[in-house]
Amino acid sequence: MYKRKTTTLTQSLLLATLLSNVFIVSACSAESSNAPVLSNQSTPAETYDLGLAYYEGNSVPEDDNKAFELFEKTANQGYAPAKHYLGIMYYEGLGVDQNYQKAFEWVKQAANQGDSDAQFDLGVMYHEGIAVKQDDFKKFEWFQKSANQGDSDAQYRIGIMYYEGSGVEQNYQKAMEWYVLAADNGSFDAENNIGNLYENGYGVTQSYTKALEWYKKAAAQDLDLAQLNIGGLYENGYGVPQDYDKAFEWYQKAADQGNQEASNRIGRLVMNGKIDDKGIVIYSTQETGLTLGDLEDSSEN
Repeated sequence: MYKRKTTTLTQSLLLATLLSNVFIVSACSAESSNAPVLSNQSTPAETYDLGLAYYEGNSVPEDDNKAFELFEKTANQGYAPAKHYLGIMYYEGLGVDQNYQKAFEWVKQAANQGDSDAQFDLGVMYHEGIAVKQDDFKKFEWFQKSANQGDSDAQYRIGIMYYEGSGVEQNYQKAMEWYVLAADNGSFDAENNIGNLYENGYGVTQSYTKALEWYKKAAAQDLDLAQLNIGGLYENGYGVPQDYDKAFEWYQKAADQGNQEASNRIGRLVMNGKIDDKGIVIYSTQETGLTLGDLEDSSEN
C-alpha cells in the first residue's frame, strides 16, 4: 500500500504488475516549521495534519502510535483523508496490528467520499486481491474515478490496462489517450510509454522520431527505462544514424541506476566487438562488478 513519503516508486515498462506493492503518498500539508497544536477548537483538518506530521516525522519525531490515534479520531469525525490514512496504517501494520480487512473498509469509505488517493488505492487492492476478491473491472472503475479527478498515476495505469486489455478490451488508441493525459500531468513513465507506442506503431503511425522525442522527455527525468530505450534506437539505427558509442552512453546512464538489461546490452556490445572501453563497470543482479576487460578475457578462454 502507501509507503512513507521518502520511498520512491518502482516503475517498469508497460507492466500492470507494477501496481502491486505501490501506492502514491499524498502531499503532506503539515507546516514544515512547526507541527499544528491542537485545542478543543481544532478542526478535523488540523488534527489530521498533526497525525500526518507524526506519520512522516515532519517537524515532530516519527510516531506511528500517535499518528494512528489522531487519524482514528479524525476518521471517526468523517474526515475522508484521515480514513484513507487509517486504512494505510492497518494495511502496513503501523501503530496497530496489521488487518487487511479493516484497511479495505477504511480506504473504501474514503474512496466513496471522493478522495482520489483512496480511490486509487482501492483500485490497487482490487488488483492485488487484498481483503477482497481480485477484480479487474472494479480495479478499472476505481482507477477511472481517481483519474477523472486528475490523478496522473491513475491515468497512467488506465493506459496500461487498455494497452494490455486488462479489465477492458485492448485498445492502443485509448491507451495513448490516457498516457497523454498522464504525461500532461507530469508522469514521465507515461512519456516513456508514449515513446514505446510510437516506436512499435501501436495505435499510431510508427515514428522513431516521435519515439525518440518522448523517450528524451522521460530520460530528462532520469527514468532508466527511457535511457535504455534511447540506447536501443542508437544501437539499431532506428530513426537515428546507428551509433554504438551513443548507444553505450545511454545504456550506461540506465545501468548506473541499476538497470540490469542495460548492463546486459553493454556486455553484448563488448562481446560483439562494437565497443572496446576496458574501464567500464557492469553490474550483475548480485551487484558484483565486472569490467569490460573481464568479459573480453573470459571470451578468449
